[in-house]
This record gives sequence, C-alpha cells and structure tokens, in this order.
Amino acid sequence: MSYLDERKIVTREKRLSTLSHFNGTLEQLKNEAGGSEIKQRIRTFSQINEDEIVAAIRAVSTIEQAAVIVHGVAGCAASNLFFNAEKAANIYSTNLQEKDTILGSDARLHKAISKIVEEVNPKVIFIVGTPVIAINNDDVNSVIFELEDEFNIKLVFIYSDGFKTKSALTAYDIVSHSILKKITEKSDEKNKNLLNIISFSESEESVRSVASLIEELGIETNILPRFGSVDSIKKAGSAQASVVLSQDEGGYLAEELRDGFDVAYIKTDAPIGLQGTNAFLRNIAKIFGKEAEAEKIIQEKEAGFQKAISEQILAGKKIYFDGKLSDVTRFFTLFNRLGGEIAGFSLQTIDLENRAFLQRLDSIPSLTPVIVGNGQYFEKANAIAKLTPDYYISQNGAVSFATEVGAIPVSLKTVQIFGYSGITHIIDALKTAAVFGKNRASLYKDAWLKKSGSWYVKQETK
Repeated sequence: MSYLDERKIVTREKRLSTLSHFNGTLEQLKNEAGGSEIKQRIRTFSQINEDEIVAAIRAVSTIEQAAVIVHGVAGCAASNLFFNAEKAANIYSTNLQEKDTILGSDARLHKAISKIVEEVNPKVIFIVGTPVIAINNDDVNSVIFELEDEFNIKLVFIYSDGFKTKSALTAYDIVSHSILKKITEKSDEKNKNLLNIISFSESEESVRSVASLIEELGIETNILPRFGSVDSIKKAGSAQASVVLSQDEGGYLAEELRDGFDVAYIKTDAPIGLQGTNAFLRNIAKIFGKEAEAEKIIQEKEAGFQKAISEQILAGKKIYFDGKLSDVTRFFTLFNRLGGEIAGFSLQTIDLENRAFLQRLDSIPSLTPVIVGNGQYFEKANAIAKLTPDYYISQNGAVSFATEVGAIPVSLKTVQIFGYSGITHIIDALKTAAVFGKNRASLYKDAWLKKSGSWYVKQETK
C-alpha cells in the first residue's frame, strides 16, 4: 500500500502502532507486541531527548545541492552544529521573534528564501517545520506556491511540528514522503545495475564503506538521502533495487520506492559482523546476478577476520546493549562470537514492522531486562546498577553516565561498524574502552537506583 497520494504521512503510532515507552522483560515485550496492535504505554516522567525536528534536520542537512531553512526560533537550528561539526552545511533559520508569533512569519520565510537563492542558488530548499509555526498555524504552502515559480526552484516543506509523535523516527517518514512527492522522478526504464543505499543517521564513513563494498561486486550505488544529493534523490526511481542500512529508519522510503516507483526492496540485515556482512552481500548479489562475485569476496575477506573474532576479548564479560531493534540480532551474534553474554538491552522503539526481530532472540533468556525509549538514560542507569554488566555498548553518543554506575562505556556512534572492516573497528573500540575502566562514584541517588526501573512507565488508558 502506497501513501504517496496522501498530503502527509501519518505518525508511526497511527501507522505502525509504534511503542516508545516500555520497561520490563523480553518475555513481556514479546507478549505485548504479539497482537494485531501494540498496546501503548506512557511515561509519567520522561527525560528529554531528540524529537522529530532534530531527526529531520539530521536527515536533510547533508544533502548536496540543497539548503535548509529551519522555520522557527534560532535555537531549533542549533542541532546542525552537533550533526555536522566536521562538514559544512547550508543551514538557515528564520529566527522568529515574539512579534512574528503574533503577526505571522510569512515575511521572515520569504526573506530567508530570497537570501538563500541569492547566496548559494541551490536546486532545492527544504523548509523544516517547528513547534512555533505549528502553534501559529502559519500557511507555509502559500509562500511555497508564490515563490517556486518566481525563483524557479523546488521548495520542499518538511511537515514536522514536535507535537504529534513520541517517536523521532517519524521524521524520517516525513522526509521520505516529501522528497518522493516533490523530487524523485518516475522512470519506465530502469538502470539494471544501480542500487539505492538508503541512510538516515549513519556516519559518512559507514555509508561510504558500504558503498565501496557493494561496488566490489560491480554494482553502481546511489546514496540517499543523507550524504546524497538532489540528483541522487531524483534518480532513485530509476534504480533496479534499494537496500537500507537500518530498517527501523529507512523502511518507509524503500517501501514507497517499491510500491510507487517499481524499485525492488532488498530486505536484509545490516552488514554487521561476519554473518551479517556475508548475508548482506549474498542478498544483494542474488538480485543483480552477481552470486559468483559475492562468494569470491566472502572467501577472500572472511579468512582474514576469523582470527580477530576467535580472540574472545569479551570472554566472561556481561554486556548491556543500547541500539536499534533491526540491528540487535547481528550485534548479539558478534558479541557472542567474542565470548560476551547479554545482561540486558534497550531499544528506541518497537512496532508492527520490526517486531519480527524480537522472535529471533531465542538464545537470549526470556527474563532479560528490556527498556524501550528514546534516551531515558536515568532508566538505563537504574538497570545497569542492578545488572552490574562489564560493558555498556551503545549505537548512540551519550554513554558517559554508564561509568558512574559501574560499566565500561563504549559508544559506536562515530565508529565505522559496517562490513568486514567494521569488525576491526568494533573490536578496537572495545579494547580502547577497557583501558579506561569503570568506577562506582554514581551521580544518581541511591533512592532511584534501588527503585524499580519501571516506576514511571504505565499502561495507557483511554
């Protein structure tokens, strides 16, 4: 089913019954996620973390040939400094003041668009919505209709507002919906040797490493939207197939390219660890008739990494993992090969699409603690203090709190984790972290660490 005929894509809560609040066991989570819909829970206290607006800025800010207007107060655009500290980006803010929230902000938006056209003349300008214009109900589309013809430029409104969803991942659906409707071109003639690589949050080094690995098969790659270009988004509809680096994040874009543009969607795990990378290559090679080339690469690469895995650097160590549900099975397989044991884990969300990954965790004890939540580090600190793992390994950047409750923190946020070389990078990150050790000088009060971790998570009632 395609949603492209709709003006806006609905939130993940409505479309996929997305659960963003949970604190319990693996068995409980499997039971709650097993029906036709997932029962919602709420947090009576929630720690602030990135929302859909921050995620939307991350997704569009590295697209070449484009500029981004964050339509709101100046602070809303500040996240760009974190996401793109090492890479220049054309980010502007309408810098709304108090009077703009009363009299309207059309003039500010008009001025920003004019300034961008004059200074950088991009092919596309993305306009990211914020809570301020959502509250004011500003008519952004009227400005777009007026100026697109005047400046002969595509203006793409990202309908984020910070209110409708608890899942920051909804932003990636909003961005996907917008770029497919306004930029991607339909094509009856497919480039039978072109593969779309869909990425939303991975580092540039990780994305380029995957592209390089695929190109060893003799397949052309087209990266989008993050670290892609306006041209790469345009030609995405002419590709033979698409693959996503995170099904949690890029699944909607791949599905709409399949349903609306007749581009095949290769559903495969991310290339993490030996088994994950081998399966990734084989699944892509099968679509493009490159099976022989894939087996040759696997034979050449695999032998060189068997020794690194056989070192068992995690032998006798307990691990608490924080990451994406679509990646946990591959990470757990790698940690197991390195001798580690999973003591608990946390996820950003679970929904009707990705819940199948839970059923693949049969080797994990049913009573293993699980937290579902965007951020919520105070709950993770509570769990770590009770479980006393040796390592807290996270796909996210915030890990320093873990050392305060007795675990060695390992952030994989900027680590190149994909492919065969990714195995070496992950192992190096583990070895480096172990040098610094851990301590028990917790900043969290004993009253919280002794309390049940699910204290603030309640069943939603209607």
